Amino acid sequence: MSYEDLFKEFSKRIEEYRALGVNPFSLATGCAVKVDLLTVLYPAIKSIKGDLEKFGMHIAPRRDADIFQGSISGFTISREIYRSEDDVDQERLRELSPERAIVLAQVYQRIADNPDSLAKIVKAIYLKVAQASPGIVVGKGHSIVTADPKAQFMVFDYIKIKGGDMDRLVVGNNDTIQIIDPAEDPGSIRQTAVALGNSLNDLYTLGAWRNTVIIPVIDSPSKDLRRRIEDNVNRYAETIGAKVVRAPQPDAGSLLMGATVFAETDRKPPFFYDKVSPGMEILVTRPIGELASINVYMMCMLDREIAEELKKQYGIGVDRLLEIKEEIINRMAKPNIEVAKAIEKRLPHLDEEFSPERHIAVTTDVTGPGIYVIKELAELSTASIKIDKIPLLSPELSEFATKNYIIPNATSGTNGATVIIAGKKVIEDIEAELRDRGEEPIRIGRVVSRGEAKVLAPSTLRKYISAKAYLKEFELYEA
Repeated sequence: MSYEDLFKEFSKRIEEYRALGVNPFSLATGCAVKVDLLTVLYPAIKSIKGDLEKFGMHIAPRRDADIFQGSISGFTISREIYRSEDDVDQERLRELSPERAIVLAQVYQRIADNPDSLAKIVKAIYLKVAQASPGIVVGKGHSIVTADPKAQFMVFDYIKIKGGDMDRLVVGNNDTIQIIDPAEDPGSIRQTAVALGNSLNDLYTLGAWRNTVIIPVIDSPSKDLRRRIEDNVNRYAETIGAKVVRAPQPDAGSLLMGATVFAETDRKPPFFYDKVSPGMEILVTRPIGELASINVYMMCMLDREIAEELKKQYGIGVDRLLEIKEEIINRMAKPNIEVAKAIEKRLPHLDEEFSPERHIAVTTDVTGPGIYVIKELAELSTASIKIDKIPLLSPELSEFATKNYIIPNATSGTNGATVIIAGKKVIEDIEAELRDRGEEPIRIGRVVSRGEAKVLAPSTLRKYISAKAYLKEFELYEA
């Protein structure tokens, strides 16, 4: 297709969004909508944690998902939505007497840019919850940004454990996004599939996929679009054998799709940070950097000069750019359940000890922070890791996105790869199994030593990350 034809299609789609009362250029694609972890979220949570603990509220360490003893049939969920601390009904909370909560916060962007501002908003609501529910554990939190000050809210999915099979574990998570591709129909199945897959990915990364439950988080400026997204959720759930449970929704009139999700496992989660040892290898289950292609495509449609520059520098015309974007979105829309099954096989049962010869030590998923998740694993394991390569879906588009300041971290993605740290034999077995299942696993590095948390990365990383807060976390070397 010519640039003119693609531009017409793009312009038509933009008008469809505007007819819904949505500015597609104010929507962040995929995990780019997250509050920045390193510079905002982590400092904000750290500043309020002590005050909350005085009231008995415990905020779990940052992990991919919440994990608690029990089974899917052994707990109940009650969803409450708060726009301010005044909405917290403490009497109702005392009646619910929840033991845990999974929290989604959508925060106005001017507040989400500053850790002190974010801490003030979150603390006010958290304190009222803590006062009415002493001992409650916030097992997982997810924070995203909105351009609409009226669309600020917090969703609390309260968990009450009532029994069930205590020989199992339940793994829970929330991930919610606004859109994956503003150049596509917001009600398409692919948009919903990527959003749900992104939430489930945090379960799959821990090898949990059995008896999956999906509790959607959906907001929309129109009833018709909401219905279409709901239908998409049901269709997606059928493909993975999941159960959909209805719950109250934000109803702020903004565009939002995602879910709180749960699954069961009878395996110990791969949190064996103290077992990470020199010689262990690092594998990603597929190349990373999904968001670069979408954002480059958007900018090329907005500015023909950018499209011409891409063609001049990398030989990628808009027709090829569209093909790459489509291939990547199709990949993102595919559930990573095969990865979950491969991980599950290589985790110890609950009554079994970890064996470095048979088991995976540590995993995490590569989403918003991109390659930075390797540094997080190094910190949790107090280990030095050397990365030999940056496995990108399109190095050219990631480099172009960075060079032209289109996105600050062109290694980031949504419903992306899983990082696995394990012994060489275990990594070889996973690599072979995933290749047989049509995946593209890549070994990218190894554990060098223990005692110091650092990541050595090739200097080419500068081509793909412009955000100094992330770059300074790596020790770069000339490959």
